Amino acid sequence: MRFSSLRYLIKEGFRNIWQNRFMAVASIGVLVSCLLLTGGAYLVFVNIDHAFDWVYGQNVVVAFAKDTLDGDQSAALQAKLQGLPNVAEVEFVSKEETLEKYKDSIPEATYEDMQGENNPMPDSFVVTFDDLAQFNDTLAQIQQIPEIEDVSYNADIASMLTNVRHIILVVGGWIIVMLLLVSLFIIANTIKLTVYNRRLEISIMKSVGATNAFVRIPFVIEGMVLGLVAGGMAYGILYFIYTKLSGLFHFGTMMQGLVNFSEVWWIVLVGFLAIGTLTGVTGSAISMRKYLKEEGGTAGVL
Repeated sequence: MRFSSLRYLIKEGFRNIWQNRFMAVASIGVLVSCLLLTGGAYLVFVNIDHAFDWVYGQNVVVAFAKDTLDGDQSAALQAKLQGLPNVAEVEFVSKEETLEKYKDSIPEATYEDMQGENNPMPDSFVVTFDDLAQFNDTLAQIQQIPEIEDVSYNADIASMLTNVRHIILVVGGWIIVMLLLVSLFIIANTIKLTVYNRRLEISIMKSVGATNAFVRIPFVIEGMVLGLVAGGMAYGILYFIYTKLSGLFHFGTMMQGLVNFSEVWWIVLVGFLAIGTLTGVTGSAISMRKYLKEEGGTAGVL
């Protein structure tokens, strides 16, 4: 294709938008709304996942060492725990530190009597897992270590968190898919209206030998431009809203507030532009393919 022909087709694509500017504005508005909902769903999932990462870190297993272990053996046991698959972190808590934690809940005289060799508290290890979906397997491995006397854990919380996370993944994914299908439907119908308004012109072009590709390209360009504009606008609006909300929602040291937008901005921007462009091009292609197949040529329009 010659450059002059390509320039003509691009110009025709922008002319289509201008001649149907009210429909174009409506299409952009609806696509922006769908992209905002899609981006909002993604950011909600990111923040829920961020919150779960913190909660996961709080759901730990406490492994109590046998009283017969000395310092070197405790260090070796910690290294053994750290080497297990799915173990993210192992923190050693000495019997003295454990007793200190209960200082305020026991009589002072009793506390003094429990010092030194009279300390009944065991050395323990606080074990944090990488993936709670493997909770039971990792727990079984810890319980099989001979130097471990007992293990304290809460498997119900681990199971609940894993199930909730899975539900959010599935539901969030379906919401995004549904919104993208809605956007595709809207763009396709917008292009369909444009094609209908220019059906006589298209028929004349076909009658003088224009190929399907030559007829189709201006409408594909129209859909692409609509998608890019909608993607850029949706990104700007979402950035403004999210940064404002970030300043309002703060949860102290628990979750450090919402995820910083700087951590996900490129995913949102690239995603919006790609989704907008793909939706526009796909919608245009669907409308033109159906038109050229069912109503192409001069039949029914001259």
